[in-house]
Amino acid sequence: MPYGTLRRSSDGENIIFFVDEAFVLKIFAPFRENYSRETAALDFSQGKLSIQTPELMQTGEIEGWSYLVMTQLPGHASRQVWATIERRDRLEIVSHLGVAMSELHGHNAPLQTALNRDWPGFIERQAQESVERQRSRGPNTEWLESLPAYIAERLALLPANQRPVFLHGDIHAGNLLLTQACGRWQIAGLIDFGDSLCGFHEYEFVAPGVLMVQGDRELQKAMLLAYGYSETQLDLSLRARLMLLTVLYECSDLRKYALRLAPEAINLTLDELEREIWTFAME
Repeated sequence: MPYGTLRRSSDGENIIFFVDEAFVLKIFAPFRENYSRETAALDFSQGKLSIQTPELMQTGEIEGWSYLVMTQLPGHASRQVWATIERRDRLEIVSHLGVAMSELHGHNAPLQTALNRDWPGFIERQAQESVERQRSRGPNTEWLESLPAYIAERLALLPANQRPVFLHGDIHAGNLLLTQACGRWQIAGLIDFGDSLCGFHEYEFVAPGVLMVQGDRELQKAMLLAYGYSETQLDLSLRARLMLLTVLYECSDLRKYALRLAPEAINLTLDELEREIWTFAME
């Protein structure tokens, strides 16, 4: 490929270069099978959303390292500008995001690909590893002591025979691109499909819920209502399921989520943390 400049990204766990203003070269470290998941996800998601996703241009391997080349989308990572965005624009952005997630989940899941992670098995593994996962993040000891019983009591809340859908799996302020037009901020694209999988649709709400709209009742409601939930469905049962999925999330970090609320939130119980993160349903 001819190019003028290569610019290395400082973000992400993989090696990423921006090729001029046209392409992105992503070289995958051999962690969590992200290469096979991202290539399958980019191929599946192309043209299925009302927001742009990268187009997969080329894949390959060099010296044992897998890579892909995809189109570069315009816009800023929303975390770079989110603090400056007015309330009305935030509401429109999360509402558009809710619609886009519903669009994506409306398609038959690509179960014959690397995206089929065996959802029941995935949940079982996440439950078994939850205590050690949170221990490595440095939480308070109450969480470690409470997690086994907390998970065991709530696993039955997850539907056993729910139709699996394609999940981006990591929609947050670093992967949602925004542009400004006529003084208003809007979604320009969605990137980084390396954590994609097939499973229960409510798992998709965890990343934006704890990393974009955590503790914000109005924004959470706007996202969920735009997705297709009714007001009556935004109840304590949904809140309990979302907190369980927050605990079982592939990259779950309860300490980080608590600190995003307030420094003292790391001393909350799991039930208190649920009420502080997922505020759309009130007791």
